Amino acid sequence: MTINQCKNYQELSKTAADWFIQRIRKNPLSKVSVATGNSALGMYGHITKAQNLNTKSLSLFQLDEWVGISDYDHSCAGYIEKEVRIPWGIAAERTHYFAPVLTLLDSKMEAAEAASSMQKELDKQGPLDILILGMGKNGHLGFIEPAENWPPDVCYVSKLATSTRNHKMISSEKIPPEFGVTMGTRAILEAKEILFIVTGTGKKAAYAEWLKKAITPKLPASILWKHPRVYLLTDL
Repeated sequence: MTINQCKNYQELSKTAADWFIQRIRKNPLSKVSVATGNSALGMYGHITKAQNLNTKSLSLFQLDEWVGISDYDHSCAGYIEKEVRIPWGIAAERTHYFAPVLTLLDSKMEAAEAASSMQKELDKQGPLDILILGMGKNGHLGFIEPAENWPPDVCYVSKLATSTRNHKMISSEKIPPEFGVTMGTRAILEAKEILFIVTGTGKKAAYAEWLKKAITPKLPASILWKHPRVYLLTDL
């Protein structure tokens, strides 16, 4: 575990982008999974503007997705299309979403099928080269929510915590989604390298708890202490 304390979000975003760019220059065919939300947004912007960087040959794998939202613009896939895939020039056929582009997961049954398909694709293509993660206010990773016991280690349908259902990303949804579909801990722990970004309001308590290094399902992000190559950036 390498922990880098940044002065502010601008420094964090630039440092994260430099870390990522260095690895992509070495392996332009990297298999990558990207977090959505605000934590990595600045980083993605820096990568888009980077000179002489070949991101077109990357393969993208979705980390998580809402189930039962009404607007595609609120979806994680919509975010990835807008902020990552299209700006970076990655071919659609090299991008693996839980649901086809421009479609939504309407039911828990559809989400379960999507989770199974994604897990098969991850198993087929081998471990991720780079996994970009943020931490939720409740310590979640993706949609792996706090619980008494660890969930399945494969992709699965998760019942969302109240704090997650109040996320700004879906604030205009009339009915907040009850479920999400997410990558499981197996793919997370098998990733070759993890960039872990901890930033944003309301996360200091979860981060302080995480720093205690106690691995517990009550704080899903704590499982990263089991991974040998995590690079953490924070401005908290």
